[in-house]
Amino acid sequence: MDDEAILRFLAVDPATLKPAPPPRPRPPELWDRIGLNPVQCSACDNPAWTTRIITAPGLGFRWLDQCRDHAMAVIAARPKRPPVPLADTLAVLQRAAEEAGLRMRVIASSDMAGWLRE
Repeated sequence: MDDEAILRFLAVDPATLKPAPPPRPRPPELWDRIGLNPVQCSACDNPAWTTRIITAPGLGFRWLDQCRDHAMAVIAARPKRPPVPLADTLAVLQRAAEEAGLRMRVIASSDMAGWLRE
């Protein structure tokens, strides 16, 4: 979900968001926003648990602060990737083990009750 889609999903007007510095890993201002005295969620005014810097068209970089519920709602609304078959996952792990010079043995059971007895 891109920045514009998140703003639409949360029904947040980007003009109401505070200006932010250009995005960079772990900006120091981040902790000031969600620390002991967190800012309010951009969508509902509850205390923010997460924050991120987004690009708002025509406005530049802005802080998008989210409470727990709105952060989780955005995560849940993201398009889901189809599950990867177990055999494909194991094949990737097998190749990585071989490249590292390791042997790999998979021990699995499709019967949870049987697994617990073993």
